[in-house]
Amino acid sequence: MGCCKLCAPSGRRLEVYPLFARPGVRALLGRAGAGEADTAVLREIVALEWEQFDRVEGMFGRASCQDDLQSFFVYRLAQHLAFPRAALPYILDDLRSAEAGGRNLVEEKYARMMEATDPERYAATWAARLEAPSPVRAAVLSEIADLVRARLEEASRDLSVTSGHARGAVNEPGRVSALDYYLAEAAGYRLRTLFALRDGLLRQERGRMNAIEDTYRYTVGLLTALEATA
Repeated sequence: MGCCKLCAPSGRRLEVYPLFARPGVRALLGRAGAGEADTAVLREIVALEWEQFDRVEGMFGRASCQDDLQSFFVYRLAQHLAFPRAALPYILDDLRSAEAGGRNLVEEKYARMMEATDPERYAATWAARLEAPSPVRAAVLSEIADLVRARLEEASRDLSVTSGHARGAVNEPGRVSALDYYLAEAAGYRLRTLFALRDGLLRQERGRMNAIEDTYRYTVGLLTALEATA
């Protein structure tokens, strides 16, 4: 099953680990309630995503953001911290399984984003390579979309200035909306992961938690933590 490849991290994956060891980052993880087990899973998720992001081949060559580890680390960790923690082990398992099977979930995410922003190019390059979701997966993704959309609308009201610096509410040429960005990512996960995300988002809704607003707050906190220890 490719255990050696998965158990022996590459140089790109190893680049992520020292960032988790920064005192300010460790302090923020503690304030967010991420214990050692959660932190270990988060570290492996972000490291694997960084490695897969490094291998994404753009239409016009390598993008500059593929060499910006700090920004990638901040945005990915902030999102994973804010969204349901119960889904994290499943997300890691999905990433590992995809890696073992020769798939790149980060690349597939960007392909799905292309479907929203450049449907003609998507049809010519990726449409035949990505399976359409089953009726059950489509239904769960629709439920997740409704939950995330509601949180985005709340965030735009509660944190209007911060929201103005984030992804927009609608797709634009070359730039996907915040909702479609998240759905493009979630669509690559297995069904059990989607159920965990949906159920976790429902629990957050009942507890008056907003994963989008928390993502913004964690982003600011992580940027501050890294600047303080640069």
